[in-house]
Amino acid sequence: METNETDNVLADFGKRIQRCYGCFIAYYLKDMYLGEDATFFCEHCKDDTMFHFSEFSQQMDTTVLKEVSEDDHHNH
Repeated sequence: METNETDNVLADFGKRIQRCYGCFIAYYLKDMYLGEDATFFCEHCKDDTMFHFSEFSQQMDTTVLKEVSEDDHHNH
């Protein structure tokens, strides 16, 4: 997948809504932090062991995301 296409997929993925496991307020995923047990936290509830979306999203296999499979016109 090209860099520009990957950036677009990650931008769309970041628009998903997720509730913070600390305060239960909904945020865009792009504004959240990933905890070690695959839970997401907001800026106010995070701790120093968590990774911001900009960090963990770069390590993801973007080809398996819903945003890619919905746009894949080659799947029948």
